[in-house]
Amino acid sequence: MSTLFSNKPHNMCEKRRAEVPPRTIWRDIATDLRRRVDGGEWAVGERLPAVRELMDQYDTPSQGALVRAIASLVDEGVLITDPKAPRRGVRVRARTQLSRRGASRYTRTPEGLAPNMHEAAAGGWHDEVTAERWRENASEEVARRLGIAAGDPVTVARYLWLVDGQPVQVGTQYEPLALVQHTAIEEPVDGTRGNPGVIARFDSIGLHVDRVEEETRARMPSPEEREILQLGAGVPILHITRTHWAGQTAVETADIAICGDRMVVTTTHHVPPLAEGDAQ
Repeated sequence: MSTLFSNKPHNMCEKRRAEVPPRTIWRDIATDLRRRVDGGEWAVGERLPAVRELMDQYDTPSQGALVRAIASLVDEGVLITDPKAPRRGVRVRARTQLSRRGASRYTRTPEGLAPNMHEAAAGGWHDEVTAERWRENASEEVARRLGIAAGDPVTVARYLWLVDGQPVQVGTQYEPLALVQHTAIEEPVDGTRGNPGVIARFDSIGLHVDRVEEETRARMPSPEEREILQLGAGVPILHITRTHWAGQTAVETADIAICGDRMVVTTTHHVPPLAEGDAQ
C-alpha cells in the first residue's frame, strides 16, 4: 500500500495532507487512481465512481484536485471520456498492446486478405472495420505521390479499425480513377472482414504490386484525429504515409494514423549467410 495514503484503503492521510501543499494533492490522487486502474479494480470500459464519491474516498474537500487528477489520466490515455457526452463520467481505456508486423505485413497470401486481418488472428484480438467511400480531385500532395496531375480524379476510402470496440487506427487511401475505372475494383472495398487487400485487388486487374513504401513518424494528433481515435491530449499517434507500386506505377497511396500508445511495430530482419571466403 502506498505510504501516501492512510489505513482506509484510498483515503489521504491527515499527516500527508498537512505536509503537502494543496496544489500537489492532485498528483498523489492521480498516482493512486492509476495504481487502482492498473490493478484491475475497474474493468476496461467501466465507469469510475462519481467525483463526489471519489472525494469521499480520498478524504479531500477539493473537487478541483480530483478533477485535475482525472484530467491528467485522460491526457495520459489511462481514462477516456465520451466526446459526445463528457459529463457522463470517465471510463477505463483499453491499453492492450497490438502488433503491426512491419515489413513482413505486405505479402501475397492464398487468401489475399488485408494485412490487419492476419495480425488480428495472430494476436488473438477481434477487429472490426468500418468504411466511407467517395471520389474527389487529387490534392497536390496526393497527386505527387501517385504521379498524376493535381486535380485528377481519385477514388477515396477511409477505414476505421476498432479492436474490442475501441478505435485504434484510421486510414485514408487514394487510387487513381484512371487505373481502376471500368474494372472490377473501381470502387474501394467496404472494409468488412473477408475483403481483399490492396495487393490482391490490383492483381485481379493485372497490375502486380512489387513494392510498398512506408514512412512512419510520431506526432501529436490533429483535433479530428483525436476525436476519431478518442485520444487524450497527451497521447501521440504514429503517422504512416504508404504507397503501393507496380513497377513504376503508383497504384495506391494512403495516410494512416495509429494510436501511439497501443501499437508496437515488429520487424524481423533476415541476415544473409556469410559468403564463401568471408572472414569468420
